[in-house]
Amino acid sequence: MHPRNPYNKPPDFAELARRYPPLRPQLSNVFINHTGSSTINFKSLPAQKRLTEALFRLDYGLSLTLPDDRLCPPVGNLIYRLNYVLWVQDIVKSTCGSATVRGLDIGTGASAIYPLLACGIEHTWNFVATDIDERSVQFAKHNVFQNSMDSRIVVERVQTDGLILQPLHTSLMDFDFTMCNPPFYSSAEDVSRSAEFKEFDPNAVRKTVSCKACKRNSPIDSGAEVEIITPGGETNFVARIFSQSLQLLRTKWYTSILGKMSSIPDLVSLFREHNVDNYAITEFVQGQTRHWAIGWSFQDARLPDTFARISNPTLQNIIPSRNTLHHAFPGARSANILASALRNVLVFISGVTVTSSAPPAIYDHSSTMLVHARSNAWSRAARRGKLPETVHADQELPVLRCSVECRGRSSYTSSDIACELLFTWVEGKDRLVFESFASHVSRKVTSTLQEFGDVI
Repeated sequence: MHPRNPYNKPPDFAELARRYPPLRPQLSNVFINHTGSSTINFKSLPAQKRLTEALFRLDYGLSLTLPDDRLCPPVGNLIYRLNYVLWVQDIVKSTCGSATVRGLDIGTGASAIYPLLACGIEHTWNFVATDIDERSVQFAKHNVFQNSMDSRIVVERVQTDGLILQPLHTSLMDFDFTMCNPPFYSSAEDVSRSAEFKEFDPNAVRKTVSCKACKRNSPIDSGAEVEIITPGGETNFVARIFSQSLQLLRTKWYTSILGKMSSIPDLVSLFREHNVDNYAITEFVQGQTRHWAIGWSFQDARLPDTFARISNPTLQNIIPSRNTLHHAFPGARSANILASALRNVLVFISGVTVTSSAPPAIYDHSSTMLVHARSNAWSRAARRGKLPETVHADQELPVLRCSVECRGRSSYTSSDIACELLFTWVEGKDRLVFESFASHVSRKVTSTLQEFGDVI
């Protein structure tokens, strides 16, 4: 679960019912579980709807009108959707410098849950929200209007056979990110298999929806077939978004939720086929339920490993390369000595400037420098005169921007833990430039420490 998600602990359902009267009729569905605390019957659709409305109203000041025949975001789904919003918030704060942030929500549904949650959390965000279903569009517009968000959230209907990213083509303004919760399933048979093998939340509300293509009924989550089934399933849907995004390079980040881990390898293969190395994979865990999210960018801004990588042996070969490199220095007795050696090294690298140097709030025994390099002057080829070191006046972007944290021992760590430099890639096109810079600086810092020691 995302560390900023407030639902790390289950809510007090009886207290929620007391504070939100429409939930009170569902108290008959509240019972005591094996731990002795009250819980709600998650298989009851009315109880789920009222609980979702209560959480939206009490925690975010939002009102929802939810039709019975469209997807209802029950509390479990609300939690992973909030995880998704918070992860996108991390991406935006790390890579987007806009004062006003603009996002596209693909397949917003009747609740318009992502734009409403995101705009409730971030007051400078704006959205275009799209859907192919007219009934969902009308309810989404109503939910946006009744929450006084119509000046920040525009709901549009798009054509089933049209471009998924149509608003990006027609808008005169750039977008910072896209979000998507695609239909997970490729067919009613796929739905049945998922239910049978419990690939998804075992507590999900189920109902029967007629599938014309299969000439039979299929048990799926509460909602219309168009919200849950799409040809080729989620993998094909996100692949279509990626293919269309290749013509829309100005949007900073494209993202999507995934319901199956098996979708990730196919999508990463597509990225690599088109030489896209700036991508991210994350995982949302809530009880027995897991969802994943994937994102990609054609921009130079890079994400910290905490937002782009997960520890999962099954996905080890397709996880993005590290954007944070650790180099240990046993010869440095403190972070201050290491920082002094680092400054002495950086000052002699042509074209390199340090724009900030301040201790981060999250780690007491460290200091961080933001480094800009306007040319690659440290590589062996450059030092031998085989690469030009001059920078043209019209060259605005650096070839590399990275942060370097000097982290030292603390009173809470073992004395045999060395001080270290943490190089985090912030911006740049070429990974080899970042890695060679980190290696070069580390070698020079080691030499400096050996020569001068504590006298630096």
